[in-house]
Amino acid sequence: MLSNNITLTEENSINNATFEPKYYFSDEENRPPKLWNNKLWYIIAEANVSFNKDMFWNVVERWTNEVYLVIPPIERVDIISDIENKTYQGSIHDELSANINPVRSIKRKLIPKRKNKDEELEELVEYYMDEDLNESRVIYTPIISNSKESSQENVPFYYPKVFSFSYVYKEYNSDSDMDYQSQISIEIIPLQSVQFTDKMKYVYKQLFKKLYKWCQNTSMGYEKRVHHDLLVPKELYKETYQRLKNKYATDLVRNWTEKTDPVKFVFEDIAIASWLISLWELERIEQKSSKLQSFIDLGCGNGLLTFLLSSEGYTGFGVDLRKRKIWDKFIEKGANLIEEAIQPNSITYPSTDWIIGNHADELVPWIPIIASKSSSFTKLMVIPCCFYSLSGSKYTFPNQVITSGKYKAYQEYIQDIINKCGFITEIDWLRIPSTKNVVLVGRKRRVFDSKDQIDQLILDAGSIIIRK
Repeated sequence: MLSNNITLTEENSINNATFEPKYYFSDEENRPPKLWNNKLWYIIAEANVSFNKDMFWNVVERWTNEVYLVIPPIERVDIISDIENKTYQGSIHDELSANINPVRSIKRKLIPKRKNKDEELEELVEYYMDEDLNESRVIYTPIISNSKESSQENVPFYYPKVFSFSYVYKEYNSDSDMDYQSQISIEIIPLQSVQFTDKMKYVYKQLFKKLYKWCQNTSMGYEKRVHHDLLVPKELYKETYQRLKNKYATDLVRNWTEKTDPVKFVFEDIAIASWLISLWELERIEQKSSKLQSFIDLGCGNGLLTFLLSSEGYTGFGVDLRKRKIWDKFIEKGANLIEEAIQPNSITYPSTDWIIGNHADELVPWIPIIASKSSSFTKLMVIPCCFYSLSGSKYTFPNQVITSGKYKAYQEYIQDIINKCGFITEIDWLRIPSTKNVVLVGRKRRVFDSKDQIDQLILDAGSIIIRK
């Protein structure tokens, strides 16, 4: 984001042969406003690009935390809150005329350098990801106090005179007949009429060049840290996902009986179910078997994943300490959902093929132990989320050197438990719009007796009842 009054250094090293932006500032040039999320947005700049969305989000994330790189009059930014929503955006929003929810909402305060002259400004930063439209979007909205009217006079000089401001990255299908595969754009919701002074035009042009240059330079020599499709081929997953989404999504969203937003669960759990079903299909092919796998979903929460797997013919049940209202709907349709407390240090499921932990909180570190003790053929899949230890208390990262963030460190803690339980840990990254998208799988065993290590893990944890 840049203000109308910021003086920018000219961006050099832009390759004009590859960066050919189009600007829409005059009445003759203006693109018709488009309706997105029930608001009218004006496109003021767009360009075709060759970098991928990882580069876009890499730059957006840095600009979120180091806003002075984009707005020179700002000294620093204070993060007031940072909330990640478990959600998925899909085309069903258009069908249902529902609001699209951000996958991440950040409230921050911009602290200017000239504290005696310039006002601080609180701002809402929202990340959106739409897998169906292959669109990524970050929106910046200044928070004007209720006592002030949202007008240009009440927005600090260093901030754009807009109601909201957005960077958008659009990725096209690889089989399209277009010469380019991706596009970036700037979109705004103006406070008043859409009129641009020469200074405003200059600022927006420099801003757009900066966005392109940072993304392009980031892509040079960039080594992708997240590699999807390690265990399940992309095409198999996408085919399964589309089938399940078309089959279940509309009814689930329209008839959701929980107080929670259905979009926060429906699309993500359809994605997780699609990944699992694809993995299990590959397993049956490898084993030359036609028998569908059995499963237990520990800490099943609203029971949606259990319902989806059961509806696709897999035998299994979900367990949770507390029954949810929507269980009755799922049970009527054949899902087996059980309300009970679990004693994880003693329970086993010897006839079950797979034990699942989908954001199962306190149960996640116990699932490898339960799977290992159940039988020699029982496998496991966990998606770590909240940081819990085997004792049921919050995990505090004892004796761990954190070099790549706490989430990565927690994954390593769970991996260590999986390894001690005799499994070979496999890792994949799910195609869900969440930073907590790592799935850990234990389906192959090491050739050694892990009983002593398991007994020691249980001894260290003590006897507890997990409550999810």
